[in-house]
Amino acid sequence: MTEATFVDHLQLLPLPSRDGERQPDGEHRPGGLGLRTLADRLGVLGWTARNEDFAIERKLPDGRLAEAYARAIGDAVASARDRNRFPVVLSLVNGCALGVVDGTGTETETGVVWVSPVAAYRTGGFLRRPSVEESVLSRVTGRQTRDAFAIAPVTLPGDRIVIVGGRGVGAGERRALEADGVRYLESERLADLPVVVAETGAAEWVLHVDATVFAAGVLPAADGSGDGDLGLDPLAEAVTRAFEGRRIGCVTIARYDLNRESAVSAPALAGLLDRILLAAGGQPDPAARRQATAR
Repeated sequence: MTEATFVDHLQLLPLPSRDGERQPDGEHRPGGLGLRTLADRLGVLGWTARNEDFAIERKLPDGRLAEAYARAIGDAVASARDRNRFPVVLSLVNGCALGVVDGTGTETETGVVWVSPVAAYRTGGFLRRPSVEESVLSRVTGRQTRDAFAIAPVTLPGDRIVIVGGRGVGAGERRALEADGVRYLESERLADLPVVVAETGAAEWVLHVDATVFAAGVLPAADGSGDGDLGLDPLAEAVTRAFEGRRIGCVTIARYDLNRESAVSAPALAGLLDRILLAAGGQPDPAARRQATAR
């Protein structure tokens, strides 16, 4: 088990905006991300979750907007870590990962496990610059240039990034991934994650889970539910084994909306987070844990 610094205290950081617009709160505010919904469920399991609700509502070009998100998220993640609270970012978009890496990462020690049906490793051509959502990881490695408004962006070498899933990876992306040394595991090779993580040599990790990576019915609240082919239990088990004795610095869950469906998705998300937090070395309140087990 990784040495714990945060014990049972979490900082939930939601990004309820898409394209610069805050999405409707519905019954699971903010923006369907279910800050209180998940905090209450995690509380029953013995975790103390502090909440911070922030969003950016500006009409800006794609790259500038992504950097506005990145700065807000990066500052919030770094602040949580300074207070020994484990940061959990909840987001409507994958682009939040830029801020998570900025707030967590060091260019010499940090690695990323990216669990998603998309690699987000597009690169620019003569006619079209890829959107941020198409090129999150290629911006992290520096293959795709980040916007000039980026504040102290952290760049990581490709050989410290592991992609799990990636059913939608195109031929051009595959060539770029291979050239940059990014490790890529198709879903069928999920059991190899512990070995691949060990090969990177990273001292600390960012774990990013795109909710659309799960198979149909597993997480109905996900955008494009059923696009992926992973199960919750296999992923949680692989993460537990992969990060035994290693440090997870931040976790992100992206691309879902509990207003779409919550009866299955809310307990599934809380259960997944619980197992990830245990893998990260967290120590939930034992009395609350016993009560939850007894129910």
